[in-house]
Amino acid sequence: MKIFLDDKLIGEEFNDMNLPEIFNKIQNSLEDRILKAIFVNDVEVNEKYLKESLVDKDQINKIEFSTQKTSSLINETLDEANEYLPKLRKGTQETASLFRNSDDKAVQNYQLILNGLEWYIEALSQITSLINNEDYYQQGQNMINEINKTLSDLMIAYNKEDFVLVADILEYEIVDIVEDLIEFNDRLIKITE
Repeated sequence: MKIFLDDKLIGEEFNDMNLPEIFNKIQNSLEDRILKAIFVNDVEVNEKYLKESLVDKDQINKIEFSTQKTSSLINETLDEANEYLPKLRKGTQETASLFRNSDDKAVQNYQLILNGLEWYIEALSQITSLINNEDYYQQGQNMINEINKTLSDLMIAYNKEDFVLVADILEYEIVDIVEDLIEFNDRLIKITE
């Protein structure tokens, strides 16, 4: 079996290891890089595939690990959020109106808003833990806590089918939170450039 890290063939030291051990050794050797993709016999797989040994090692001819600099991934994610968050703000405002007008599309949009906030919360958590700035880390954690509290209130109102309250929370709380996220994301972009 041949193992490649960023297109470079790496040593024989992996021959006596099982798949989870190979994965862990590669993962622990990355320093300022993050795994971007893993290919087994030219087929992309996820980390779980190797961690849980979902295939017999003897069936593998080649494993390729592709990495990316941590700073590049952070910048890409912040740029993506910079484009996405204003759309999320607009969609949240529109969804509040849809709920007020009892439009069936409101429920679909509601789920998209939750998914969008979940994506950014996860990204924010990862980024603030990687940038090694305690102030920004704490600010990020405080924002995540605020978002989670508001989302809890939103979901309770939704489950009670109190769509007037859902619209109010979306318009008067979630939109403000997304505004704060846009500002925080802009600050993160500036310190990571």
